[in-house]
Amino acid sequence: METEELLALINLLNVKGVGPQRVNALVRQFTKPSDIFSADEGDLCQVPRVDVKTARRIKAYSEHSHVDKLLNICQRRQIGITTLWDDDYPELLKKIYDPPSILYWAGQPLEKQADCLSLVGSRKTTNYGRSVAQKLTREVVEQGLVTVSGLARGIDSVVHDETVKQGGRTIAVLGSGVDVIYPASNRKLVDAIQEQGTIISEFIPGTKPEAGNFPQRNRIISGLGHGVVVVEAGNRSGAILTALNAIDQNREVFAVPGRINDSQSVGCLRLIRHGAVPATGADVIMDQIENRLYRPHRARQTTINLELSATEARICEHLSHDPVHIDDLVRATEMELTKLLAILLEMELRNIVVQLSGKQFVLA
Repeated sequence: METEELLALINLLNVKGVGPQRVNALVRQFTKPSDIFSADEGDLCQVPRVDVKTARRIKAYSEHSHVDKLLNICQRRQIGITTLWDDDYPELLKKIYDPPSILYWAGQPLEKQADCLSLVGSRKTTNYGRSVAQKLTREVVEQGLVTVSGLARGIDSVVHDETVKQGGRTIAVLGSGVDVIYPASNRKLVDAIQEQGTIISEFIPGTKPEAGNFPQRNRIISGLGHGVVVVEAGNRSGAILTALNAIDQNREVFAVPGRINDSQSVGCLRLIRHGAVPATGADVIMDQIENRLYRPHRARQTTINLELSATEARICEHLSHDPVHIDDLVRATEMELTKLLAILLEMELRNIVVQLSGKQFVLA
């Protein structure tokens, strides 16, 4: 994204009450972020999820110098910035309902099509949990997958550390700015991660690790991976929230079977009871996600005779791997909503399209 538009985008995210969902909707409507601040209040209110109060906040925003200080910090601390509209933005993450408008990163550049697997678990771990996390991490790294986790104490740190030891690439998603390492005890681990992997966050540099940031961060952890493996999770573990995000994002969910009398296995056993795949080894995981990989290990059919009808072909012309909201699809195809939904359902059953949360669609 050009510098002028990046500045406008950062300023837009700084407007009180305007988050990624509204920003993404605004940019879809106006194309250029810089045009949003000069738009009429009435035009802003035509955008989904933008009400009069939000439109007035955008029009009243005056802290435009905020970005100059931020960009200086990023340059000084070697922090990269990738926006949702850049070519190197992770394709998997782009497919979730509310992808971050901006990712701040440190270490190695992000890849558009990286085959990632997210592994998460409780901060309070058992010897069994740590041992299994190390084993699974070693095995998936040997399969060439990039591991993703949240840098928290416990299972997350084990995953990152074991990936580094195996010479693999790992992505740590922070609930703070990329220059605010939490916990501080992971400073050396962060340095090691950046040699081959990446530290990322949607929060601006300097953001403290406040409790409310972590549920927001979890959707990125799950969104970056083809699947999520929960290694250990108590009854109220944040790892369970990550798994629920994965379900909403149409990702595979795995859980490590644990001992029935162990409090740290309660969450995993509940996930398995509700349909999660028992993660007994990388072979099980690979069997489930093989057909999703950008670089599959097994040969797969590359062309399929879909025998699309003229109407289905017209719908496909307006779909890609970037999510398209049903309202935008109605406008593009000029079809009646109920008829379009019926056809999309049939196409979904034939594995032509995939419906994401929030009534968004992508090509399968």
